[in-house]
Amino acid sequence: MEKKVGIGTIGSGSICEIAHFPAIKMVPEAQLIATMDVKEKFARNAAEKWGAKAWYTDYKKLLQRDDIDLVIVASPPRYHHEQAIAAVEAGKHVICEKPMAGTNKEGWEMVEAAKKQNKKLMIGCNQRFWLQNEWAKQLIEKDLIGTPRMGYSELHEHWRLYQDQVAMTPFRYDPKEAGAGALWDVGAHRIDLLVWLMGTFDKNPVKKVVGLAKNQASGELTKCDDTAAVLMELANGAVAYVASARLTPIVSQITEIDGDKGILFTSSESFNPFQTVPLAVYSMNDYTSDTLPEPLKSWRYPTLFWPEDIIAKPMQKKWMTVSPPREWSYGRMVKHFIECIYQNKTPLVKGEDGARVLEVQCAIFKSMETGAWVNLPLKEEVFPPGYAKSK
Repeated sequence: MEKKVGIGTIGSGSICEIAHFPAIKMVPEAQLIATMDVKEKFARNAAEKWGAKAWYTDYKKLLQRDDIDLVIVASPPRYHHEQAIAAVEAGKHVICEKPMAGTNKEGWEMVEAAKKQNKKLMIGCNQRFWLQNEWAKQLIEKDLIGTPRMGYSELHEHWRLYQDQVAMTPFRYDPKEAGAGALWDVGAHRIDLLVWLMGTFDKNPVKKVVGLAKNQASGELTKCDDTAAVLMELANGAVAYVASARLTPIVSQITEIDGDKGILFTSSESFNPFQTVPLAVYSMNDYTSDTLPEPLKSWRYPTLFWPEDIIAKPMQKKWMTVSPPREWSYGRMVKHFIECIYQNKTPLVKGEDGARVLEVQCAIFKSMETGAWVNLPLKEEVFPPGYAKSK
């Protein structure tokens, strides 16, 4: 086996504690070398708990280590641009947490810096690494539902569900640090997932955008938006809609893809009262028990009598449900990125993907300013209200 990939983290807060540190520990090819946080207690405690060799309060000192090959940038979004660029310039590959940065210009500068240094940059959109979403993508590519024509994805979650129970700092309440609220935080996941499922991130996948992001119910808690709606026309003509919120008392989450031959539902974070499985599909295609694509072939159960799918030609058309193993998406993400380093492959969620999601997010603020559709790519740098660059 090749040597382990040495990993350092910039930021040692909640997303590292509940996601990245456990992911590194479960991947045999990974080794946590050093932790960093501006709060000494966080960096030191993380290093002691997760077995790192060293800890720092200055990320530049962490980047000087020759035994670190990969840096996970898990600081507030305001610092992603500065720290990710410094990391690739120090010769490190980078996984950068979403949202990728604070402005569209920052995102593209991160992409160009990684290219210039010939280093890999991946955005931490773990949603793509849930097995049900991976399988959904495979089934769409196998023409199970035909050409995707319309898609919808939502993730609603109250501020306090994460902030009060999990988060170690209050930066998500501060627009200067966070960039924006629901649109930036949970919205980044849903835009990325929906556009990926419906097509491709090559070139410019989104043609134009209209929408809003506003604070409706958070009062004095934060000036960040708690409600966001994003309507997109994709380059292939399809229509896509994302809804994200930070005001609902419980998590609500679903993604729906409508094609001209079928329909697909997928979810990962939670279920709602009308949903019992992580993946459900209906196809108008004619299949036999031999031609039904995986994973449906292995997961489809007959309704009444065990040989019915063998006898019927074509098989009866019905909803087909899948409940894959609940593998840890962050572990799969870290393992995938290490394979990309070893084999010199392009990461699944490449830097350009994150920059294009930022284009969509920034376009919402431009749309609110103009009261109209906004064409992509943007021709100017767009700043979320209250956001302040780190440099």
